Amino acid sequence: MITERVLIKYYKVLAAQWRQSSRLLCSITHQPDCSSAFSETSAVSLPAFQQSNHMNTLSEQYKIEAQREHINIRSIFCTDESDPTKHTMAHEGLFYRVPDNVFNSHQATGLRKDFQKMLKAFHEVCIMIRKPALEVFDILENVNFDHPPAKIILYGKDGCGKSITLAHVVHYCYQKNWLIVDIPWAGHWLNRQVEIAQSTHNQDRMNFPFVATAWLQLFKSRNLQLIKDLTTTKTYVWSKRETTEEGTPLQELIDFGLNRQRFADDCIGALLREIRIRASEKRIKVLVSINGLNAFWQNTTQREVDKQLIPAAKLTIVHNFKKMFLPTWNNGIFVGTVDTTANSFSQREKVTPLYLLGKEGFEFMDPFIPIEVSNYTEKEVHSCLEYYIERMWIQNPRGRSDDGKKELIFLSNKHPYELTRICASW
Repeated sequence: MITERVLIKYYKVLAAQWRQSSRLLCSITHQPDCSSAFSETSAVSLPAFQQSNHMNTLSEQYKIEAQREHINIRSIFCTDESDPTKHTMAHEGLFYRVPDNVFNSHQATGLRKDFQKMLKAFHEVCIMIRKPALEVFDILENVNFDHPPAKIILYGKDGCGKSITLAHVVHYCYQKNWLIVDIPWAGHWLNRQVEIAQSTHNQDRMNFPFVATAWLQLFKSRNLQLIKDLTTTKTYVWSKRETTEEGTPLQELIDFGLNRQRFADDCIGALLREIRIRASEKRIKVLVSINGLNAFWQNTTQREVDKQLIPAAKLTIVHNFKKMFLPTWNNGIFVGTVDTTANSFSQREKVTPLYLLGKEGFEFMDPFIPIEVSNYTEKEVHSCLEYYIERMWIQNPRGRSDDGKKELIFLSNKHPYELTRICASW
């Protein structure tokens, strides 16, 4: 029902924006209503060329007034600084505009579908600058990249903004021209009913050819310019007739995996190995970003011949990504999230990394830096409400009053997702 509600809200937002534009235009033309500003009477009273000039003048005046009012309102809750590498604590609680090309290529796939539909209704992509993201930026600025990769894990209640914070970090690394090794949502690998096959490299592991092919395509689309000069450091033998020789461009290695799905999972292993080597040679800096990391220590929905659920540890693609957490390389960093929805229904009582990762996963990731993503602060929640009012997401006049804002804050308890959901009905 969320999808229907967001769709209805979308049309309401458009109608409200039109009404607001009409009222502003009428105030400029000193007419009692918008229709009278351009009635047939006024059209007849002016010659054609004067009517055209009159319309152009009104249009220019409207644009100037609208821009002036728009800037004054947005300065309360938005910043003009759209480069995340320049965000500081002075920007905390403010929204910043994300370029559409960056959002579509690097951020959209890891966010909720209803959140993406809301952004379409807003006709822009804005992300709030929050303290957890700024803490990650501070670590990235001060970490020693000669040491093995530092590991940062974001945790918190469902709907508090972990994925959006991770998207903010990805944008930061994109601006720094880092190579981004990203899994938008690891839970999809485990819960999808897709074709499985036995590994050609290790008989004890299982391949997800379609999942591996999709990830290779995603990686290629995001990092093609950064890997165009990188080549393989060894020869990879796939079968008696198929090999990838030493010195082969990494782009050709990716294309081989895309064309030969049977070897796609093993191609990912070879690609990640080459990335670790090239990063240690200081040729690239690497961000490893995984949303829903704890899924790596869960069972999949696929079953083996004996009807037992296949654990994620037996998947070739998971095995290859776990090597990115080992202290065998440098000049990179890992930032990921743990989320209750990546666990089975029986393991969703707590949100701490120890509980969600389990003993095995916690010991494997240790040491790491935990950063909690919590509910909005007082400044953040008011900034969010002002943004929703400006975007016409809150249309009820009561919701725009001080008492209405207090009621919305009370009902949502400053929880980001609940606040968005409740405001959708106001």
